[in-house]
Amino acid sequence: MNKITIALTGNPNSGKTTVFNNLTGSHQHVGNYPGVTVESKEGTITFRGYHIRIIDLPGTYSLSAYSEDEIVARNVILDENPDMIVNVVDSSNLERNLYFVTQLMELQKPIILAMNMTDIVEQQGKVIDYSLLSKKIGVRIVPTIGSKNKGTEKLLEMVIKLKEDQHEYTPVAVDYGNEIQDEILRISEIIKKDAILSEKLPVRWVAIKLLENDQRTIENIKNSPLADKLLDQKEKSRNHLKNHFGEDPEVIIADRRYGFVSGLCNQVLVQQGEDKYSLTDKIDRIVLNRFWGLPIFALAMYTIFKFTFTLSEPVVGWFETLFGWLEGITAALLPEGLLQSFLVDGLIGGVGGVLGFFPLIMFMFFAIAFYEDTGYMARAVFIMDRIMTRFGLHGKSFLPLMLATNGCAVPAIMASRTIDNKRDRLITMLVTPFMICGAKLPIFALFIGAFFAAHNAANLMFLLYLLSVVIAFTASLFLKKVVFKGQPSYLVMELPPYRIPTIKGLLLKMWERGWLYLKKAGTIILLISVVMWVGFTFPQLDPDTATITSLSEQEIAARQIENSYAGRIGHFLEPMVRPIGQDWRGGIALLAGIAAKEVVVSTFGTIYSMGEVDVEEPVSLRGAMQNDPNWNPLKAFSFMLFSLIYVPCFVTVAVFYRESGSSLKWTSVLLFGSTLLAWILSFLVYQIGGLWI
Repeated sequence: MNKITIALTGNPNSGKTTVFNNLTGSHQHVGNYPGVTVESKEGTITFRGYHIRIIDLPGTYSLSAYSEDEIVARNVILDENPDMIVNVVDSSNLERNLYFVTQLMELQKPIILAMNMTDIVEQQGKVIDYSLLSKKIGVRIVPTIGSKNKGTEKLLEMVIKLKEDQHEYTPVAVDYGNEIQDEILRISEIIKKDAILSEKLPVRWVAIKLLENDQRTIENIKNSPLADKLLDQKEKSRNHLKNHFGEDPEVIIADRRYGFVSGLCNQVLVQQGEDKYSLTDKIDRIVLNRFWGLPIFALAMYTIFKFTFTLSEPVVGWFETLFGWLEGITAALLPEGLLQSFLVDGLIGGVGGVLGFFPLIMFMFFAIAFYEDTGYMARAVFIMDRIMTRFGLHGKSFLPLMLATNGCAVPAIMASRTIDNKRDRLITMLVTPFMICGAKLPIFALFIGAFFAAHNAANLMFLLYLLSVVIAFTASLFLKKVVFKGQPSYLVMELPPYRIPTIKGLLLKMWERGWLYLKKAGTIILLISVVMWVGFTFPQLDPDTATITSLSEQEIAARQIENSYAGRIGHFLEPMVRPIGQDWRGGIALLAGIAAKEVVVSTFGTIYSMGEVDVEEPVSLRGAMQNDPNWNPLKAFSFMLFSLIYVPCFVTVAVFYRESGSSLKWTSVLLFGSTLLAWILSFLVYQIGGLWI
């Protein structure tokens, strides 16, 4: 079967992900690009006798080397050598999107433009002459409406047609004017003398990048035998252009690209009738209002938790019943002993306690994906920027904070790379772990479900979310005033038009994030559950001693847990956690949570499963804790507050250490500072709350 490899590119918010999902459906997988932390997505499709592999590149506005997204997009196109580039263009923002197209054209690769959101263009009363645009830039064009899966088949047909005849269309070269063109030619002549370099990279593109003083390109040519000559000519050319224009060459080149794009738009884009405010503008007048914007944002966040807890509650109950049934069946099929205990208490009781909340996680991901795909999350960044700058946070800091809330602190800390200022980035990384990540959600779901009324679940979860925001902002203000003095840089961003999400897109996003959660449960949580089972099982009590034979079965189980290795560690920790309302069980669960926060739930699952007597009628973990007289709502809230704040999981700590420049100083601040803050706040809540109970 013939094969085609496509690099799928596009600006953020161009609908690229929707087009990718339309093309590949469920035939896609997620990973990471080698050497970087940017997520990679690939998909495949078989069409008209071709096996088509699609590499979904990160959304980016340019091919400069200022961010990992840009570097990845460039490297994949140049190193993977795809057969063609399919660039998804937001047709309703033609001028902004075509700037990126001009940079792709310089790579001299076969290109297809998927002119997406053509329905929005019509709603705006505009007409784009796609045929003229295609001729002007030498690139094939296919109009699409990703949200309605229109144009997908035509796009695939165009891919095959271009593969079979790549010479019909050749991307034009942007005319930068005689002065710049002359310098491009001078550098190009030297590059052509290096056969290896000129074969590996597009000659004109390298020359332009050198004029732009692109550091990655400079690194790429250093192994060339003509490197010194190239760099010398690069400096001469840059100085000549700077003296001639009075500006850095990269500024002039960008201006010429914008001029080229502006001229194109004047020729191919026609406004019919009066240019009225779009629906997006009308909605933004309300959503971005300086008075109503913040309450609307708070309401949006509240609806996420209300939706999650209200709809997931019965499904969580079904999962708990399922795992309870599995415990009973397994216990009935196997004779009493270590194997039964390992399977029932270690695996099903531990991992099952975490997987029981999998439906809740999925509902949460679905709700968040809805707000992302409508375009509202970009508004949330804009709304919060005004507040965050007062607390010493960069506007872009909201993106990592929201990413942590949406999933995990690890990619959230990595996402802080978009913040150029080192001070702003370090503050963001230090406060990001305070947010409610997906790993903490099962802890809160467990305690809220066990100790608080069902109708208050969303309210309490929203309160914890607000607490995480307040704690993160207060910590950043402290860091700004005491540790990092100076003004934060400010945010400049675009606001995409509002769109109606597709069910398919929402479900795919939900599943991708949920699958990562499942993989974690099947690896880290499974491993730690086994370790915790071993810790609670050994050393075993001598069944022949008089003190044991006189005890009931439940008392023997309790004695076994307390005298186990894990129990001894828990009792060692108890004096430290007793002031915040916890006993040795809470101490060992919090200690285990350093490996992964979900392990807190699996640890309690193992403790209560091993202490349970009547395996014929097993109860859920929530039910077991609810029936435990050692717990009450105040202790539960104190535990949740501590879990919200204290040291993040070891993977997050490792990533923080790397991203902070391998700084032991700041890693220690994260470890001990967050734990100390968690203990102080939990202590105050428990001790003051105890006065009222």
